[in-house]
Amino acid sequence: MKDTILNSCKDLQDYFLFLIVVLAGVFTKVYNAISKGKKPSLSWFLAEAIVSFFVAFSVYAVCDQYLNLNKIFIYVICAWGGSLSTLIHSEVEELISSFFDVLKSVLKSKFH
Repeated sequence: MKDTILNSCKDLQDYFLFLIVVLAGVFTKVYNAISKGKKPSLSWFLAEAIVSFFVAFSVYAVCDQYLNLNKIFIYVICAWGGSLSTLIHSEVEELISSFFDVLKSVLKSKFH
């Protein structure tokens, strides 16, 4: 019984620490955007927070489940992932765009 309570407290502590680190990444991202001239709004902030949380949670899942890294190191990577999610988004968008460009040229060469 005592072990389950301690494990539950440890899990809550891990979730809270993860949330704090992800929010730090979000605020870093928001601060950088505002310093570059972006006009803040509540909807923009919430959208950035949701995207950053999704990216950070994805990074956490990969690092924790597959790589078995140290928790603090995982949280730091999550904060970076959350604050750099715009960069990740643009890189993925560029990768998908280049894939379809290559596919289009291959199909064009096959039919001509």
